Amino acid sequence: MLIPTMTVEEVRKEIEKDAPILMRKANYVAVDLAKSLSKPQRIKGHVAFYEYTSKYKNKWMYRIEIAKKQNIISCMMLYHNGKGHVGIAVSLLKGIIYHTGHFFQRYNERSNLHLKSLDEIMRSYMDHTTRFDFQPLDEIAPGIRKVFCRIEPGVILGTINHHLNLIKANTFLSREMLRGDQIELHNQLMSEELNKYAATSGKLD
Repeated sequence: MLIPTMTVEEVRKEIEKDAPILMRKANYVAVDLAKSLSKPQRIKGHVAFYEYTSKYKNKWMYRIEIAKKQNIISCMMLYHNGKGHVGIAVSLLKGIIYHTGHFFQRYNERSNLHLKSLDEIMRSYMDHTTRFDFQPLDEIAPGIRKVFCRIEPGVILGTINHHLNLIKANTFLSREMLRGDQIELHNQLMSEELNKYAATSGKLD
């Protein structure tokens, strides 16, 4: 089970134990879910969320989308880092994507969602975020860069630590903050936010 005192490497090992089991389970669930849907439902598309506590007592949330051509599965581990709950996603290409509690707070506020629980906020985020376009920016230390990531609802600002294979999503800017006539403001906001969190690039808080 993940505990607040774990290092990034310990968190990674815990995820590596859990993720294969979770994905096998999710695939079985997806197959059963697809069989239960009518052809029109499958063509239209269907989304369902599930919660799963692994045998290592880690809590996961996973989303299954039954689409016309393929099933799409995404998952996120819920983790309390000693200060608040965060979300850890895993990508074979990008490594660990660590979403801070502050990130989800800003996502809720700046998307005008007015959601009350972290569960609702994370479901909304997973429901509206299916693509990540990461762009490394200035290097702030050897192997560590600021990162700008476009997602469907807006932009993730954070850092990428190549040594740890860790992307840290520190905060969120909505699309309304990125309009063409606000480019200068956007650039200023981005610089201020990235500088604020640069020193925490290798910490799980």
